[in-house]
Amino acid sequence: MSKERFAERQGEVKSAAARLAEVVAQRDTEIVRDAAIQRFEFTFEVIWKTLKLFLERQGHECGGPRSTLKKAFAEGLISSPEEADVWLQLLEDRNLTSHAYDQALAARIYQHTTKDYARILGAMAGKIQTLTWN
Repeated sequence: MSKERFAERQGEVKSAAARLAEVVAQRDTEIVRDAAIQRFEFTFEVIWKTLKLFLERQGHECGGPRSTLKKAFAEGLISSPEEADVWLQLLEDRNLTSHAYDQALAARIYQHTTKDYARILGAMAGKIQTLTWN
């Protein structure tokens, strides 16, 4: 991957996080809840995939999202064990959203998204903006 393509990825991460922040600021309705969950899904996807590209560029093997998140923790991109636990919960919830739509599950994931996930994904988007492609 070129430096220019990585810069494009950084822009995609920034845009996805901004779109997620935008929807979680809205009043809770079914449509807002559905939009928030969808934006949570694609924000998580673009972030973990960008982390994977960056870490592989640094010489690390990452594999899927779980191993990428563990490597991001080992490399200090995820700063604490507590934050690492939240990232693993993010992954679990992301995996649940793609299999079936259940109202109770949607409500729980929406609550997590508005309470914690949007903030955590936004913070990681900010960190990704500072990464340099060498």
